[in-house]
Amino acid sequence: MTFEAWLARLRNDGYLLCPASTAVPVELRAVRPDGWGLHLCCRGVRVQLGLYRPGRPAWQVPLWDRDVLPEDALELWEHRPLPPAGMDMREGTRIVFSGAHQTPDYLVVFDGGRERGWRSYEAGLLRPGDAAEIFAALLADVEPELAGWRLASPERRTPTGAVVSANPFPGNLVPSARTAAVRDARSTVATSH
Repeated sequence: MTFEAWLARLRNDGYLLCPASTAVPVELRAVRPDGWGLHLCCRGVRVQLGLYRPGRPAWQVPLWDRDVLPEDALELWEHRPLPPAGMDMREGTRIVFSGAHQTPDYLVVFDGGRERGWRSYEAGLLRPGDAAEIFAALLADVEPELAGWRLASPERRTPTGAVVSANPFPGNLVPSARTAAVRDARSTVATSH
């Protein structure tokens, strides 16, 4: 599977994709149909999938001011609300995750050193098809954790069971995202709140 085919599959499943995602090394920023933001990063011997609760993902758009030198304009960005799924975004924009800290709400890690005997930078050389399989396995492993955050009413439950007021998000069911692909590679789940 090519990187473009994988992105087309995710787009077809309702994901909002960041134009700045890359094939080598595989790095993917996206927002699921249920509002969860994700950042897949393949580096060294690890594949990490960071998940950001609904409300944290935003579009970062470069600002162009004719009165500013081009070198200075590289640092001017504006955060905007996410567009509807299926809408194309211009080049140069990217998905960012707001909050006091840049750390994800959940971090799922595939340790290639332990699982496959990788020794240095094999994750960075993953082919898109292999990265897609690991992504599907990581996403399937974290689905039970995300279930605690799903909407039952206009309130949202946190992983600790506390109820937090929230606006209803469209489509509170989580799509499969083709997670049945690979389940043999077990991941290590680390969570942070």
